[in-house]
Amino acid sequence: MTSNKPLIFLGSNVAISQFAETAQDLNIEVAGIIDGDYYGNTESIDGIPIIDSEQSFNDAEKLEYYRQNYVFFCATNWIPQDDAVSKRNKEKRHRLIDLIDQSDLPCMNIIDPRAKIHSSTKLGKGIYIDSFALVDPNVTIGDYTTVYAFSGLGHGSTFGRNCVIQRHISITGDVTFGDNVFLGTACKILKTGVTISSGTFVHEAIYLKRGTIENEIISRNGVNTKRVLHREELEVA
Repeated sequence: MTSNKPLIFLGSNVAISQFAETAQDLNIEVAGIIDGDYYGNTESIDGIPIIDSEQSFNDAEKLEYYRQNYVFFCATNWIPQDDAVSKRNKEKRHRLIDLIDQSDLPCMNIIDPRAKIHSSTKLGKGIYIDSFALVDPNVTIGDYTTVYAFSGLGHGSTFGRNCVIQRHISITGDVTFGDNVFLGTACKILKTGVTISSGTFVHEAIYLKRGTIENEIISRNGVNTKRVLHREELEVA
C-alpha cells in the first residue's frame, strides 16, 4: 500500500515508531503527529515531530488544509483495563476515531509487507496489520482494528470495529467478532462458527471453545495459563 500524500499520526503511544517504520517500509512519508496532550510531550515522540493539536480542526480553514494535503492514521492504543492511564487512552482513541469520521479525514491502512493477506480479504479503514500476520480467505476486518505479529485469522471470519488482536493469536474459521473486542497475547479461539460479542476481553494465553456474551471478561484462574474454558450454557451461535 502506498500514498502520494504524507501521513499524519492522530494521537500517539509509546511504540509509535513501530507504525512509523512500517509506513516508511511502504515508502510513505511521515509528516508528524497531531496530538495536543501526550503526557507532557509537546515537541516530538520517538523522533517524530508533534506538528499540531487536534483542537486545530475546530478551524474550518485549517481542517480543509489537512484534509486536502495529508492522510491520517489513529495512533492512540487502548487496552481494557481499569487504571487511570488505560481509561484515558481508551477514551482518547474513541474520541479521535470520532474526529476522523465526523471531519471526513482521509484515513489509510498500514499493513506490514511481511504480512500475508489473502486477496479476498475485505478491509475497512484505519487498520494496522503487523509483520507475519496471516489472514485466510474471505475474512472481513472492520475499521480501526489492529492485528499484531504472528497472529492467524481463520477463513470466513469477520472482525468488527476497533478490535485488538494481540500477538501470537490463533482464530479458527467463520468466527464473528463484534466491536471493541480485545484478545490478549497467545490466546486461541478454537471453535468454528461462534460469536465473540462486542466488548469481550479475553486475557492472555486462554484457549476458548465457545462464544461470549457482550462485555464479558474471560480470565484465567491460579497458575494454569492454558486453562480451557467450556461453558456451553453461554455459547453464542
